[in-house]
Amino acid sequence: MKFVPQSSFWRTVLMIWVVVLITQVFFLVFAYYYLFLPGVQQTAHVVLLEIDTIEASSEIVGRDQILEALAKHENIHITDDETQVAIADNVNFASRFFAPMRDVLGPDTVLKVGSSPQPGLWITHPKLDGIWIHYPLQNWGRYEGWIVSVWSIGTPLFAFIIAALFVRQLNRPLKRLATAATRIGRGEPVANLSLESGPREIVAVNRAFNQMRKSLQQATRERALLLAGISHDLRTPLTRMRLTAELLGATDPELTEGMVRDIEDMDAILDQFIAFIRDGNDEDTEVGDLNEVIQEVVSQYQADGVDLNCTYNDLPEISLKRLSLKRMFMNLIGNAVRHGGGKIDLESGLKDGEILVTVSDRGPGLTEEEMHALFQPFARGDESRGTKGSGLGLAIVKRIVDMHHGRVELQNRTGGGLVALVYFPVTGQLVPPDSMLSGIR
Repeated sequence: MKFVPQSSFWRTVLMIWVVVLITQVFFLVFAYYYLFLPGVQQTAHVVLLEIDTIEASSEIVGRDQILEALAKHENIHITDDETQVAIADNVNFASRFFAPMRDVLGPDTVLKVGSSPQPGLWITHPKLDGIWIHYPLQNWGRYEGWIVSVWSIGTPLFAFIIAALFVRQLNRPLKRLATAATRIGRGEPVANLSLESGPREIVAVNRAFNQMRKSLQQATRERALLLAGISHDLRTPLTRMRLTAELLGATDPELTEGMVRDIEDMDAILDQFIAFIRDGNDEDTEVGDLNEVIQEVVSQYQADGVDLNCTYNDLPEISLKRLSLKRMFMNLIGNAVRHGGGKIDLESGLKDGEILVTVSDRGPGLTEEEMHALFQPFARGDESRGTKGSGLGLAIVKRIVDMHHGRVELQNRTGGGLVALVYFPVTGQLVPPDSMLSGIR
């Protein structure tokens, strides 16, 4: 439902506030039917008894004598002169007071609330034959409408504020947990969450998170060590195989040339493995122009005869890791060279407050599913774009882009081909790349 808040903070606050509001409504209903009405009805019965007494006394000793005798009492105001009856005041909720009294005294009873000679209720009844009786109401003024309004609005508002403060305090451990989970998903170092304070359920979740963090770090270290060891140890036999192939070159040149190419491909794959497990922590961060990094990479490919059409627009300087970015652009351009064929277009500039670098080729396009899968380790495109390589090129690109708080996308190019779009924020701190266990976000 759209009107239900999505945040757990506001959902909890709203739930507490609604409970308080409903409780307040039930209290008003209870007070009206079990406190207010019985009191008013009891008062009405006493008034009815007094009316019957005055009626009976008037028949015995006479009306004038009764009025004269009652007028001598200071706390009793009684008159048969209607001009002395105070003009009725406009009092809120008066009907709630009059209705239950008329239920007891009868519908012909006339009731007025006035402030003269003092705040009270004027009553006349057909049995009194024009006599008005004044009953003081000492607490009547305390129940003015504005007081009730302040109570009815102030109580839920106070409950809302208290609930917000309470839920905010309760949600702080959850926010810390969410922040730590996000950071550990990116491979950032995360300290253990506190187990000393908070509800038992939060402490249990923090304990489970700390154990998960320890297991992930251990698994990441072991996997990185395994890949690095395999990549390093395979270099020696590959070197020996290449030397052997070159020594046998005179016997069968074609076979030797094919073996050398295969060995070079295997060596390149090992380079990709090593590049993939690097996290960039050993590289210093500097502030520089991204165009300079791109030009260094482009010049190497142009020296090899690659047809590159480059457009450089002015860019603001950003925090960057030069070697990692050079590796990233070499992978992007290398993919375009291997799979695209023909001229490659590269452009840098600003778009919607972000730095945007595009690398476009004219090779076969890909489906949406294939483009998304290419960012996963060991994934390759379809057969139309070849199967050569380790499948780590774009996974390395994404890790380096994530390190710079950017994002990378692939799109099919109008007229055929593929476009790689790399976005970098103009400001922002660098973060380590995703760990190998975090997967592709």
